[in-house]
Amino acid sequence: MEDSIKKGKQKGLVDSFIDFIFSNDERKWLILIFLLGVILRFFVSRNISLLGDEAVHGPHAIGFLHSGLISTFAHSPLWFYLQDIFFKIFGVTLFSSRFASFFYGSISIFLVYLISLKLFNKKSALISSFLMAVSFYLIRYTLMEMDLSAIFFLLAGVYLFLSSLEKDKFPYLAAVSLGLASLIKTLSLFFVPAFLIGFFLFDKKEGDRKKYFLKNLKKVILFGIIILIFFSPILLHNYFWFKDKQMVDTYFAQYFNIGQARQAYTGLLGYDSGILFHRFFEGVGSMSLHTFKMDPIIVLFGLFGLLLFYQKKEKKSHFWFLILFELSGFIFLILSNWLPTHYTTMVPLFCIFGGFFIFRFSEYITKMLQFNLIKVLFVLLSVILIFQIYLLMPHLTSSCATGQMRDYAIKEIDKNSLVVVDSRIYRGRIAWMFNDFHYLETSYFSEAMNLNQNMSGKDIATKVYFIECAVDDCGWGTIKDQPDLNNSLEDFFSQISSQLPVKKTVSAGGGYDEKTGDDYFKIYETTLNLKPPMLTLVDSTHDWFYYPVNYRPQEKIFDQYKVYGFLDNILYKSTWLIIILSILLALIFPFKIIIDTFREE
Repeated sequence: MEDSIKKGKQKGLVDSFIDFIFSNDERKWLILIFLLGVILRFFVSRNISLLGDEAVHGPHAIGFLHSGLISTFAHSPLWFYLQDIFFKIFGVTLFSSRFASFFYGSISIFLVYLISLKLFNKKSALISSFLMAVSFYLIRYTLMEMDLSAIFFLLAGVYLFLSSLEKDKFPYLAAVSLGLASLIKTLSLFFVPAFLIGFFLFDKKEGDRKKYFLKNLKKVILFGIIILIFFSPILLHNYFWFKDKQMVDTYFAQYFNIGQARQAYTGLLGYDSGILFHRFFEGVGSMSLHTFKMDPIIVLFGLFGLLLFYQKKEKKSHFWFLILFELSGFIFLILSNWLPTHYTTMVPLFCIFGGFFIFRFSEYITKMLQFNLIKVLFVLLSVILIFQIYLLMPHLTSSCATGQMRDYAIKEIDKNSLVVVDSRIYRGRIAWMFNDFHYLETSYFSEAMNLNQNMSGKDIATKVYFIECAVDDCGWGTIKDQPDLNNSLEDFFSQISSQLPVKKTVSAGGGYDEKTGDDYFKIYETTLNLKPPMLTLVDSTHDWFYYPVNYRPQEKIFDQYKVYGFLDNILYKSTWLIIILSILLALIFPFKIIIDTFREE
């Protein structure tokens, strides 16, 4: 009897799926759109060459779960915790290092559909999700970065905020989502003002003005408190660090000039620049132009859609809320930082309104020329897809050398060997590629060999791999200005190549700064006699950008501090509860969005 019941349930699920596929429910097309976005993001994330910041964030995420940090000196902590969880599941590869951006960036396609559905019809919402799926800007930046993960939680905040207010309920989940966004990327706080104004924007102005104001002010305060609770680990990290060592992170140093911190970060990625009031209009022009160049079709259609929707009388509150959302974020970003990856946050708005414009334009063409609406949409969307894939082509057809080198290391290099790496390879790339190996930069090699001769103990035959940068500059971008360094390393590898055959050549690819097919890395293999303590000594050189690689030993962590007093220890322990809760919620939220997308209407 139980078997019959199970079979009946299975049959019901199968029947429901078949009914869905052959129904008129447009959401079945959303599945195909989502799969298209997933495929494009997958190939780009496993192929494209590394940007400079990736070689900072990627290595810093490795081992973060045992770092003991509640935040970092430059970034919010949640992305690092999530990314290290993905490392524990998938290992450290190029794709797994970009998995957070891939995962949350893909699920954001559903969020654009859900938000668009609150403003337009299903066809417009589907087109908006299609634009999100094929956006060159978003796919191009599916990297070891926090921005696409933060965008997911910002968009989730928009969707949940609108959904709650439509039901006349307080948007608790929206506040939580924004709190998670801020714990992934501090700059996410720049988008919060739109939500605070949104309480007044959506509320009907009925009754006494004072009561109306106080009612919404209470909501604003509660909403802000929830966000603040999730953001508190960053505040407490700075409090404990300053109390112990009079230091704060880069954001506090940039905006508030606390203590001697700004001087400590002088010249470091603009963290000593303060607020960029004097360059505001230059920034507006520069980053607007950059966004247009990255996604010209989507930006144009989005602008046309904004103008078209502005002329409509309905949903004005939704319109102005979304404008405030993007405008507050854009203005504060301009005053803060001009890194292109931060401005991916502008793309979803253009996708939302771009979908509306394309649908209305297609309707107009259909009526004017008596064409079939579906055929017009098919032609328009096909042209857009072809153009977007053309932009992506360099990143779809070949794989970058750094990713190939990491794959080779995992499969072919002995973990008990010594890996001697060309110093012309960017140090962050070295730390990422060989984080779990005994690696040594060539600049230390001669000194290490001299120390080895003077060590006591029996020699052990050890495999040694030499990794040469065949293009002279593998990620630094400054080797051309250091001819002496380049010449000395050319001499070093000339001696190596005269004695050893090339075991493996890794070709360039993936676009960006790599010319597809050129020799990028050359690998040589030999055996040397090393003393037992040698590999341990080699590992002691593994430092990268303020942190030891894999956070071993913890004593070398830049923003390590002591917590004093009973109250501070209680606060410190409470931050760990918030971080653990945040990790769990961040992993659950995407499934909440998927369920909301496909639940029965």
